[in-house]
Amino acid sequence: MAGLSEKERKRGLVLAVGGLGGLVMLDETILGVSLPAIRTELDLSPTTAHWIINSYMLTFTCFAAIGGKAIDLFGLRPALIVSCTIFAIASLLAGFSDSAAMLISMRVIQGLCAAIMFPMSLAATTLSFGEKERGRAIGILAGMATIFLAAGPMLGGVLTDFLSWRWVFWINIPIVVAGGSLACVLWRNPEHPRPRPVIDRIGLVLLLIGLTALIFGLMEGPDFGWATPVILTSLAGGIIGLVAFVLFEAKQSKPLVDVSLFLLKPFHASAAVILLTQMSKIMVAIFVPHFLQLELHFAALWAGIGTAIAVLPFPFLAAPAGKFVDKHGSRRPVVISLFLIGLACILIGALMHFNSYWAIAPALILWGTALPIAMIPATRLNANAVPQDKQGEVSGVVITVRLVGGTLGVTLGSVLLAMNAGFPAIFWVTGALIILCALYGLTAFTDDAPEEQ
Repeated sequence: MAGLSEKERKRGLVLAVGGLGGLVMLDETILGVSLPAIRTELDLSPTTAHWIINSYMLTFTCFAAIGGKAIDLFGLRPALIVSCTIFAIASLLAGFSDSAAMLISMRVIQGLCAAIMFPMSLAATTLSFGEKERGRAIGILAGMATIFLAAGPMLGGVLTDFLSWRWVFWINIPIVVAGGSLACVLWRNPEHPRPRPVIDRIGLVLLLIGLTALIFGLMEGPDFGWATPVILTSLAGGIIGLVAFVLFEAKQSKPLVDVSLFLLKPFHASAAVILLTQMSKIMVAIFVPHFLQLELHFAALWAGIGTAIAVLPFPFLAAPAGKFVDKHGSRRPVVISLFLIGLACILIGALMHFNSYWAIAPALILWGTALPIAMIPATRLNANAVPQDKQGEVSGVVITVRLVGGTLGVTLGSVLLAMNAGFPAIFWVTGALIILCALYGLTAFTDDAPEEQ
């Protein structure tokens, strides 16, 4: 590796950490296809099987902001070595599980490691590249993550049918070993000094209580019933916990999360863009195939293929979108693409009334084309709005916002369907929220001078 130029080293680092970030995304989607086989072999109830997926997502979501902070405190290489090693061991043991307790425990550990690995991939990229190169690098990172995310169901089906569901976990090991080893070799510590490893324990407890209670309530509301005491208590406790966390952190000299960052217009506006685009991403990924199967009677395979055209543009447009905003600034691409995404969502809902896949297909392509042109610049805006020594912390916040956006998307869609509003209403509401965000972005990003170049 000593003979590599600086440019080659940075490219290799992006590919290495992109593989690790992609692995985290893969682990979100690869397991769904294997659940029937796992349920049969381990004799699990539907609720228990449900928690094999939810335990990972709940842990990942709740600890992502803390994982990003750990990178700032302890350094990227130590965080990388520890998280990758434990993730590989947990994947190995998950594949050997002979009970629900062991499998869910390993999924919790995987989620904890993912909460460090995914923010780390974004932090390594933003720390290695300057503002003039950062957009393209983030685009490559996002493109790789999307490829892994989309490949999950297909790879899970192949491994389960031709080998065993246990290989759904074991496939993680060579990826995490290769990506982690390469990233360790290629990483160079930034010049800025690292803060002392001091953890705000009270803030940590408040954040965990607030996020865990809120995400649990959102995840389980459709199953338990929104008016049940357990869900109402969980949601109320989550809101109270997060409010207490914000009030407490605002008074700390060394907070776990610097909540004052949200006072910066570019920061909180770009966070809103990330949340809403992720919400729309989850809605398209889940509710379009449901519509194709339930309303148009597509087989599961063809519903998946039909939905795939929506994400096909992402890997091809992510890096060019990032390169474009490096040269021309982020504000205009973000605002224009948000309007297009909102319009596409509204069109998807309207065209569903024709009960024809070919009617909604052009709207899906429009949505998929505009999505990377919003997500990549928004992530760049978010990173550029804060100092270098907070990039790990901000990466964790961004990941948390994305995960909460996905959870809100599933929840909103489930609630609207439970109210018999129909599939079109899901996309109309989403489109309206995104257009409102675009209107706010017209003023929120005005003073973003570094990105306007």
